[in-house]
Amino acid sequence: MHIQLRVGAFITIMCALVSITILVAGCSSSDPVATTIIGRVLHDSDHRALGDVEVTDNNKVTTTVADGTFALRLNDIGTVTIYVLGEGYEMAQREVPAGEGIKSAGTFYLKPAALPGFGHITGIVADAGAAAVGAQVWVGGNRAITDADGRYTLYNVPTGQQTVTASTGSKSGTTSAMVISLRTVTANIALSSGPPIGPF
Repeated sequence: MHIQLRVGAFITIMCALVSITILVAGCSSSDPVATTIIGRVLHDSDHRALGDVEVTDNNKVTTTVADGTFALRLNDIGTVTIYVLGEGYEMAQREVPAGEGIKSAGTFYLKPAALPGFGHITGIVADAGAAAVGAQVWVGGNRAITDADGRYTLYNVPTGQQTVTASTGSKSGTTSAMVISLRTVTANIALSSGPPIGPF
């Protein structure tokens, strides 16, 4: 009788130890950590949202929605590299610290790939010698917005002599540029106090 009780107690203790071992193993730091990388993809020239753009870490894949935002769910630890791939655009990539929870990759500005028969125009828009931030710049229907340094880039403008116009809404200015196929030319613009010119 005593032997049977001892054997039963032994089995009960062993079962408890096995259960604890399984529980500890299930909480091991080697388990994958759930991470969601979020961000947004915009056009480099005019900062419009780009939907249906592929975002990947070369393992998991997602696409941007209409407002350019994305959420890429991973099981990873440490730093991951995010690649953004849009048809007709140069690839963009960025390292993002991973880990448990939500991590922001920030905003990706995609640059259109160069096309034969077209060229790029870049330059600075200045207002009384200072950078004109947020100014509209355009050649025909191709438009851009200046950044914090007053710089802009118009991608894939038709070759030949082109008139480049910039406007802040209260001031405007123009200059000309000879666009060369698959090349980037510089055209700086000084704003004057004339009537504003609409971009279209």
